[in-house]
Amino acid sequence: IAMIHSIPELKVSTGEAESLGKEDERRLLANRRLVLLVDLDQTLIHTTNDNIPPNIQDVKHFQLGGPQSPWYHTRIRPKTSQFLKNISKYYELHIFTYGARLYAHTVAKFLDQDSQLFSHRILSRDECFDSRLKTANLPSLFPWCV
Repeated sequence: IAMIHSIPELKVSTGEAESLGKEDERRLLANRRLVLLVDLDQTLIHTTNDNIPPNIQDVKHFQLGGPQSPWYHTRIRPKTSQFLKNISKYYELHIFTYGARLYAHTVAKFLDQDSQLFSHRILSRDECFDSRLKTANLPSLFPWCV
């Protein structure tokens, strides 16, 4: 099972994953925190690759594959930063998106510049086992549920 979402090639045995997952579960219970899975697109942000003028306020413009790749334009929903900071007091936040890994990590930096909210807890479509059903991928996030 891939335990570090940003390095899905690094895998551990199911037994080791369950052991590490149990440690996570104990830590969450000791800290009295729940887990909140946060979707990106159409939830916290809106991204398009339509032709958007560069001077529109509060829109992040970026390319993922170098100077010849398409431009993406992301707008973060109002009050998202405040919401995430407030909710992170009660929840361990995870990003779970069907966006590609590079896209997910790029947008996560817009939302969490210091990696204080999500850290490495970002699961993209590149790490998913099943591209049709998000719940089929939950053991990758929570191995104690296997």
